[in-house]
Amino acid sequence: MSILQDSWNNFSSDVARKYLKSFGSPSEDSKKLLADILLESGHGKPLRLIELGCGNGQLAEYLCARRLNFTYTGVDFSEPLLVAGREAFAGNKDVEFVMGDVHQLSEITGRYDYAIYSHVIEMLSSPEISLSNAKRIADRILIRFFEPPEQADTAVEIANLNLGNPDAPPSPYLRWTLGRDYYRLILAKLGAVRVDVYRTPTKDQVHVLHFS
Repeated sequence: MSILQDSWNNFSSDVARKYLKSFGSPSEDSKKLLADILLESGHGKPLRLIELGCGNGQLAEYLCARRLNFTYTGVDFSEPLLVAGREAFAGNKDVEFVMGDVHQLSEITGRYDYAIYSHVIEMLSSPEISLSNAKRIADRILIRFFEPPEQADTAVEIANLNLGNPDAPPSPYLRWTLGRDYYRLILAKLGAVRVDVYRTPTKDQVHVLHFS
């Protein structure tokens, strides 16, 4: 775990500001879909959002551009990315960034309408533990999948993180492909009563987990 955590702290300040903004950009279709779901859910009222594995806050910037009415807490363990997020939202009292472990969430005491995983659930060492603690603090969980849980088998690998520096050594990170059975087992343990599945024209999916 410490090796993986070190990887996400290897960003230079310049690369941290650009991460997922100028290279390695995630699917625009699924990001738009995520924002559409939140806009419809909020009906103009402010939503309390917590993003787990928020990085430099690029999703929060996108939601601001879409004029979503929200307050936002971003949690990550990468100091360079958090610093970049705080710089981007300097002076915005509705946005905060917290250094913390997105598995345990021991630093979080508030209550939220949505806990959001945006292309993050596949990179956690224990998705089950993180989701269980997210349920403790949020009414609903929104997962933006990069690898939707549609195949039979669960797979995990160590991949290399692109830090945007050709001279930097490879920086490893964890990447899951959640199988259908494992995902269903997690949902059963969480006590999810309904899962709304939204699909993009590409392979991405957004799931909303309901508990009541």
